[in-house]
Amino acid sequence: MIHFMYEIELKAHVDDWKATEERLMSFARFVGRVQKDDAYWVIFKDGKKIQARIRRESDGTDGETKTFLTYKKKESRVDGGGTVYEVNDEKECTVSDAAVLESLFSDIGMKVDIRKQKKITGFQAGEAHIELCSVPPLGDFIEIEILSEKNDELTIAEKRVALIEILGRCGIPKDKIESRYYSEMLRERGLES
Repeated sequence: MIHFMYEIELKAHVDDWKATEERLMSFARFVGRVQKDDAYWVIFKDGKKIQARIRRESDGTDGETKTFLTYKKKESRVDGGGTVYEVNDEKECTVSDAAVLESLFSDIGMKVDIRKQKKITGFQAGEAHIELCSVPPLGDFIEIEILSEKNDELTIAEKRVALIEILGRCGIPKDKIESRYYSEMLRERGLES
């Protein structure tokens, strides 16, 4: 049986990586370090943008790279206090050879829109997955994500409370929450592929 999950997440700017990492170590379990290199492939059909991501992920320890294909329908929501959260319907699978997908995408008219690199230190706190990220040239961020099988308003509201609580435990104020996607920020800097 296939389970589809929704991601309820937020990201925020981090001014002091070391202090944030120390706070995370005090309440969250360290899960590892990885580097993620993403290529976002796009095509427009009937005026609608269709996007897929090919991610190459490595932890730098054994030289092995894992490759993932992700198709995500993104949605930004704003709570009553003006805080922006993402609620994403994400489908992902591993692939053995990115070159096959890249060839297919190219042949059907898709183009690489944005490339992004993230260096990540990952943590787990209860049901929340937390990533302390360096995203050149945008700076440092924290991403906090909770997966849910439901995406109703009550569930989303409960998860938002948990996200904000973790953000506070990291010493990061709510005004540091970033509502834009990384791709938007990269595009604003003229860093399209």
